[in-house]
Amino acid sequence: MSFRGRYEDVSTLLYLVPIVVPIAYAIVLWVQGGLSVTLPSSVYLSVTRDPILFIVASLAVMLGVIIELNGTEPKARPAKLTSLGGTLQSIAVASLVIVVIGALYANGFTDITGAATDFVVGRYGLVFPAALVLLSYLITVRFRLPGVTRTQAVATVALLLVPVSLYELGKRETAVGIGVAFLLLIIGMALYLSPGKTSSPPKQE
Repeated sequence: MSFRGRYEDVSTLLYLVPIVVPIAYAIVLWVQGGLSVTLPSSVYLSVTRDPILFIVASLAVMLGVIIELNGTEPKARPAKLTSLGGTLQSIAVASLVIVVIGALYANGFTDITGAATDFVVGRYGLVFPAALVLLSYLITVRFRLPGVTRTQAVATVALLLVPVSLYELGKRETAVGIGVAFLLLIIGMALYLSPGKTSSPPKQE
């Protein structure tokens, strides 16, 4: 097997950590507390609010990205970054779907309000996918530093603050954390989508 293939195999295993490890941990807690027809809400919240799982999952994904980039030829790295952006977004979507299904299952697929509450209270289940999407955007959008406008810089900061507000403000007041995060998301996207004026180099006569 080539070194490139080994790099890809290792990175693939690391990308599975955010999916496999939380599910395995939930099953362990579920069995320890006694199996039931539906997933206990306490188990769901124990998994989605566990900072260690969040850190492990984040480090595994970042390490996978680094390993895959190191196993790529320098000339092929720009294309690999684009591919990695899609990979990160796929992991984010898969993680979000699992978290939503878990919240619904913990509430018998009937109590939508309870599922929504558990989904928000289990903040890492929301912060992790959001952080992956932002990371995928940052590694695929290749700005040349002299060409970065003030608007683009403010938009980047606003988007990076979305998961921070969800966690830091959300753990004190859930509604405030969600409201501020949503506002930052709107501001960041609006600034990125707004037409910016870029200075063109002077024409040579």
